Amino acid sequence: MPKSRTLRGHAPQEAEILKQIPYPLFMNRELVERFAAIPLYESNNPKKPEWRETPVILADLSRYGYGIVLIKDESDKRSNPTGTFKDRLAWEVDTIYREMAISLDANPGIDPRRVRVPRFSIITNGNAGLALAKMFEKYWLPPVKLLIDTSCPEERVGILLKQYADVYRADLRGELGDKDIRKLTNNSSGIEIDSSIRCLDLNSVAYDWHVFEALNQGADKIFVPYGSGLLFENYLTWQRMIGRMSGNIDPRLKVPQGAVPSMNIMAAEPRMIVNSSADKLVKYHNPFAISSESDWRVMKKLGLSGHETGKYRVPEEYIDEAYRIMSKFVPCEKSSSAGLALYLFQYDMGMISPDEKCLAINTGKGI
Repeated sequence: MPKSRTLRGHAPQEAEILKQIPYPLFMNRELVERFAAIPLYESNNPKKPEWRETPVILADLSRYGYGIVLIKDESDKRSNPTGTFKDRLAWEVDTIYREMAISLDANPGIDPRRVRVPRFSIITNGNAGLALAKMFEKYWLPPVKLLIDTSCPEERVGILLKQYADVYRADLRGELGDKDIRKLTNNSSGIEIDSSIRCLDLNSVAYDWHVFEALNQGADKIFVPYGSGLLFENYLTWQRMIGRMSGNIDPRLKVPQGAVPSMNIMAAEPRMIVNSSADKLVKYHNPFAISSESDWRVMKKLGLSGHETGKYRVPEEYIDEAYRIMSKFVPCEKSSSAGLALYLFQYDMGMISPDEKCLAINTGKGI
């Protein structure tokens, strides 16, 4: 098996192939019918929800020296089968195959046997890879191609190797673009998920039901962990869309439309980028982030988001403390409790008013 080697400042030239599962290279009638049979739900009908709502827990943290916080619990396996919010992302990627099959059916002049089966690649620290593998296996879709860093714990690697997925390992400290990721996962003609977020509408649909569930709590501040940034992007996307809606308000919204633009969406990432215990949020660089600080500034100036909306770095001791506290209420891990860590940090800095309603998102407990 080829081993990875890295040039300073460059992408690794090769990856170690840990696992590959045979799958047809080209479409056929059986695959078209299988993909087309993936269930279809109404996109925004709260009476027939696409996703089961995850619980919200009232957590009185006064015994720890803090205030009252609402915790939205994405670890609930009645909603998210693998125990994290990544199941929502996996479902949306899954439905792309259905759309492809429907398109092929609508074009009788296209011979499916001449159409390559699209393959998806993604860098993962574990949870996204697990969720995608489980969802793709459910509908016998092409195994997702997972790229993991050489620093990924062996126990976690072992779990991924048991899943319905192709698995590749490389030193990911170099600067990686979508072409590099596709090459490292033997997927040169395929699709890299993170770099295709806008094209696939994942910035709005990956976590849309979650976002509405959270916005409906009417919180002044919503604290979310920041890894790839996709969860944060879904919040900002829907803030913009709701703020500009006129007449036809999305029926999933239960709070007044005017309350949404003033909500502060506060993303938390570790201050220690490399050696943080919140390792699923750690990244050497994030070339596929959709928006930047300048975009958030414009949103705030236009009154489409709260004046404190943005990304914040949290000291490691607060991540440890948040995990210790959150685990008393819900199943979690250090990465998933980063939002609460930001709340604790802001509280100690005197930046949380007693009358502010705060919601911390627990993104779940996965691998």
